Amino acid sequence: MSLPALSSQTLSDQAYQALRAAIVQGDLPWGEKITERGLAERLGVSPTPVREALRRLEQEQLVERTGPRSLRVAAVSPLVRSESGTMEAALEGVAARFAAQKATPEQLDRMQRLLDEADEAAETLRADRDAGRTLSAEQTERLFNAVRDFHREVEAAADNTQLSRTLEQVRAFSRSERLSIAVAQVTAGRTAGQERRYHQHHELLSALHARDADRADQLARAHALSAAGELVGWDQAREALSDTAVD
Repeated sequence: MSLPALSSQTLSDQAYQALRAAIVQGDLPWGEKITERGLAERLGVSPTPVREALRRLEQEQLVERTGPRSLRVAAVSPLVRSESGTMEAALEGVAARFAAQKATPEQLDRMQRLLDEADEAAETLRADRDAGRTLSAEQTERLFNAVRDFHREVEAAADNTQLSRTLEQVRAFSRSERLSIAVAQVTAGRTAGQERRYHQHHELLSALHARDADRADQLARAHALSAAGELVGWDQAREALSDTAVD
């Protein structure tokens, strides 16, 4: 994974923003060991601005120091994930409420096209499953990306910078983690919950078209809570397996 090169202006701020984004997006996974020098090399700067950026990230509890010269991206427990998922669901409900009030026809059209793309991928996966064929990781990722882009479009339609920033701060799972779990669920044949939640996207789009803010809020919140609960469940199971392996 490569991090973006930085310019010479306000390097500590740029380093902070780049590293924070890498943590939130999962490019620097929870629990990963990091060093000032290693991050500085990846960012193409001296260790000084990275050191300042890491101090800020320590204050936010996104990075923790494990020794005089050693650090790691903070590990997050299933409980913290669950609490973050609850906050995320509440904020996604607010985003849907605002989107019902503000979404432009063009934004609603983009949402529809994204769901059309997701429908095609879902139908391919369904046909493979019914025929007893191995489910395609490519089609799973295609479905996942279309659905995530749909949610991003709803968030963009909410048109509230503070809301978007707060959502990024509380998201319990990164995109890469969500995709990894989605693929694992499909591989294991655990798709009933996914299919049930998938249809909720169409219900949400209908509420947005109808400008029904209460309904949009309710649907988005329930959808996000269900998804977060299942993600945390898989996270707890993974942690239990890890503990068993250590024992």
